Amino acid sequence: MKRWKRNTLISLLIVAIILGFSFYIKFSFKREVELLSNTIEEQLSRILELSTVKYNYTNVVSFKDNKKVSGLNIPFTSKSFLIKYSGYIKAGVDLNSVETEIIDTKTVKITLDKPKVFDNVIIEEDVYIYDEKSSVFNKLSFEDLYDVLIDEKEKTEKEIVDKGLLNDAEKNTKEILDSLLKSMGFENIEIIFR
Repeated sequence: MKRWKRNTLISLLIVAIILGFSFYIKFSFKREVELLSNTIEEQLSRILELSTVKYNYTNVVSFKDNKKVSGLNIPFTSKSFLIKYSGYIKAGVDLNSVETEIIDTKTVKITLDKPKVFDNVIIEEDVYIYDEKSSVFNKLSFEDLYDVLIDEKEKTEKEIVDKGLLNDAEKNTKEILDSLLKSMGFENIEIIFR
């Protein structure tokens, strides 16, 4: 009878230890996942804007203007210039709305907005004006230069986006995030753009 009590007591003690250990693992694993999720979101949101592609460009544009009456050019009202300018366009993703879902210790799912253009900058030091011609009745103005540069900037951005700038930004974003998450120990990484 003493032996039976002792064996029962030892069995109950072993079951209690196993249950306690199981609960400990279950709850400590969950805490680790939440901390890891917070760590990923913290690292990504610290950057906020992740520029992943930069396109440099140089263009030349010719400007000509005449005053007209009934479709005919009025003499002595012709003005023109030739401009060479350089600039760059940066594109990437805004990380303010990034969503991180940790599936398990080796699997993570990241959802973020599609890439967009962040900057389209014409470098003032690289603007050169050639072959300026002005007339007494139609003078060149700073506004002429400004309007031409703004139009060219918008046209260049549209052309470059049409050629796949945002696709390159998406590809580069995936590569950067994939590398970052692999360095954190993840093996199965899913990156979704909405």
